[in-house]
Amino acid sequence: MTMIQTILLLALLVIWLCFSVVFLITAVQSFIYDRKREKREREQATRDAEYHENRMKLLEK
Repeated sequence: MTMIQTILLLALLVIWLCFSVVFLITAVQSFIYDRKREKREREQATRDAEYHENRMKLLEK
Protein backbone atom coordinates (compact mmCIF):
# COMPACT_ATOMS: atom_id res chain seq x y z
CA MET A 1 0.00 0.00 0.00
CA THR A 2 1.12 3.46 -0.65
CA MET A 3 1.32 6.10 2.00
CA ILE A 4 -1.77 7.92 0.67
CA GLN A 5 -3.85 4.73 0.77
CA THR A 6 -2.75 4.09 4.34
CA ILE A 7 -3.68 7.62 5.40
CA LEU A 8 -7.08 7.42 3.67
CA LEU A 9 -7.80 4.03 5.22
CA LEU A 10 -6.86 5.31 8.65
CA ALA A 11 -9.04 8.40 8.17
CA LEU A 12 -11.95 6.22 7.08
CA LEU A 13 -11.56 3.99 10.14
CA VAL A 14 -11.43 7.01 12.47
CA ILE A 15 -14.57 8.49 10.89
CA TRP A 16 -16.36 5.14 11.13
CA LEU A 17 -15.34 4.84 14.78
CA CYS A 18 -16.65 8.33 15.54
CA PHE A 19 -20.01 7.57 13.93
CA SER A 20 -20.22 4.28 15.81
CA VAL A 21 -19.53 5.95 19.14
CA VAL A 22 -22.09 8.68 18.44
CA PHE A 23 -24.70 6.07 17.48
CA LEU A 24 -23.99 4.07 20.64
CA ILE A 25 -24.28 7.14 22.86
CA THR A 26 -27.54 8.13 21.16
CA ALA A 27 -28.98 4.65 21.63
CA VAL A 28 -28.09 4.59 25.33
CA GLN A 29 -29.55 8.06 25.89
CA SER A 30 -32.76 7.09 24.10
CA PHE A 31 -33.06 3.94 26.19
CA ILE A 32 -32.61 5.89 29.43
CA TYR A 33 -35.04 8.60 28.35
CA ASP A 34 -37.67 6.01 27.38
CA ARG A 35 -37.39 4.29 30.76
CA LYS A 36 -37.78 7.60 32.61
CA ARG A 37 -40.73 8.62 30.40
CA GLU A 38 -42.50 5.30 31.02
CA LYS A 39 -42.01 5.72 34.76
CA ARG A 40 -43.42 9.27 34.64
CA GLU A 41 -46.42 8.06 32.63
CA ARG A 42 -47.15 5.28 35.14
CA GLU A 43 -46.94 7.74 38.03
CA GLN A 44 -49.20 10.19 36.18
CA ALA A 45 -51.76 7.45 35.54
CA THR A 46 -51.73 6.55 39.24
CA ARG A 47 -52.24 10.18 40.25
CA ASP A 48 -55.05 10.57 37.72
CA ALA A 49 -56.81 7.46 39.04
CA GLU A 50 -56.52 8.68 42.64
CA TYR A 51 -57.81 12.12 41.66
CA HIS A 52 -60.74 10.55 39.81
CA GLU A 53 -61.63 8.37 42.81
CA ASN A 54 -61.55 11.37 45.14
CA ARG A 55 -63.74 13.40 42.78
CA MET A 56 -66.27 10.59 42.55
CA LYS A 57 -66.39 10.31 46.35
CA LEU A 58 -67.01 14.05 46.61
CA LEU A 59 -69.81 13.87 44.06
CA GLU A 60 -71.53 11.06 45.99
CA LYS A 61 -71.81 13.23 49.12
